[in-house]
Amino acid sequence: MSAPELHDTPFQRALNAYALGFQKWLPSPFAIAVLLTGLAGLLALRSASPAEVLGAWAEGLWNPGLIRFAFQAMFMLVLGHVLALAPPVLKALEKAVNWVVRSPENAPAKVAFLSMVFGWLNWGLGLIAGAILVRGVLNRQRQEGTESGLAGVSKGVLGAAGYTGLLVWHGGLGGSAPLKVAEPGHLASLVPNASWAAELPDALTLSQTALSGWSQAVTWTVVVAVVGLFGWLGRRVADRPHETVPQASSKTPESSDGPVVGLSDVLDRRRGVAYALGVACLGGAAMWASQSGPWTKLAFVTPDWINMVLLGAAMLAHGQVRGMLSALDEAISGASGILVQFPLYFGIMGMVSGTGLGTWLAESLVGATSAAWLPEALFVSSGVLNVFVPSGGGQWAVQGPLVLEACHALGVPLERGIMAMAFGDELTNMLQPFWALPLLGITGLSARDILPYTLMAMGLAGAVMVSFMAFWV
Repeated sequence: MSAPELHDTPFQRALNAYALGFQKWLPSPFAIAVLLTGLAGLLALRSASPAEVLGAWAEGLWNPGLIRFAFQAMFMLVLGHVLALAPPVLKALEKAVNWVVRSPENAPAKVAFLSMVFGWLNWGLGLIAGAILVRGVLNRQRQEGTESGLAGVSKGVLGAAGYTGLLVWHGGLGGSAPLKVAEPGHLASLVPNASWAAELPDALTLSQTALSGWSQAVTWTVVVAVVGLFGWLGRRVADRPHETVPQASSKTPESSDGPVVGLSDVLDRRRGVAYALGVACLGGAAMWASQSGPWTKLAFVTPDWINMVLLGAAMLAHGQVRGMLSALDEAISGASGILVQFPLYFGIMGMVSGTGLGTWLAESLVGATSAAWLPEALFVSSGVLNVFVPSGGGQWAVQGPLVLEACHALGVPLERGIMAMAFGDELTNMLQPFWALPLLGITGLSARDILPYTLMAMGLAGAVMVSFMAFWV
């Protein structure tokens, strides 16, 4: 491939230095959560005593409703990962790899498109499916050698394309903030001490937030723009002939084939048990949907409903309990960050809403902007916060009360403020490589390989999002 390369240019060297610096100097997300807790505590002392701040922190730390939220988020991530490892899904992804490699110059664009579609459905599914697609293409490169048209396809561009599902997830079916505000009573629970909490709607359905026409216009315009970007990169960026394709991980759930021995094997490996649970889950989800009113309002789409569907689909796709548990063993480690970090974020939220801190921060934001510019202000602040709180659910716990207070003060529709925050959160996933770690492990790539191209995707998607928000009313 004779296309121009980005190797050894000042641009590439600057991005390599950025990636190295990010990996070397940025503390772990847990350490950042501890530092943010301390910062919030110090700011809360402006209007509350140390005892009041400590009490608000402790109350938020183990808030039953928020702990339930943490479990919902963990379950959604793990089940999406488990579903991606199911044999039928892996076979479908292998067929997708065959489609991707038919035109090597379009391979990154095709990977980006599939990754974003999967990410729109569920961010855990999108992340793992994207990684498996990239691994499949890299394996074909290795097998077919330098004589193949795949030989020059940039591994960094491919890896970045496989990560783009995290660029659209918060505008899809699995977005943390839109799903939580769809739960009755959640909005008021974020600002329990506000005099206007009773004025809040009981819930905002997905049809009003993530799946509204204006939100989907933003999301799918981003998809089209980013696919076009990777189509251009696929023709403009080539790996050098002597560069080796990284050895990608080939770990998959252990096989459950073999003779059935004893009652335990009958229960763990016969398809009846898994199918019964899968059908029951999907049947329960269908019943919830039928009882929630007109389906066009999507009032039934909540975290619990999504998890019910994912559990049923995972059981049916794996077809046996043992295969499901084997995939679960591999997937569960990806949720460890949520498990240990979320309570700290909930403690921060407790201090924000339980002291005068939330009012002060909201008044500062309101004083620095206007109703016309509030969505952009929330978008930018959310993108910055996501670098330090790399979790959409954790970020909503921290920023949600401020979004509600600012929207109330300036008269901005809640759904616009919520989605502005959601778009900012997903955008800087392309800057913060925390959630790329599973992809990097599966593909054998490094953060330095993909960051130059994820930053390009971030710049383009950010321009699309800001352009749309400029016309919001």
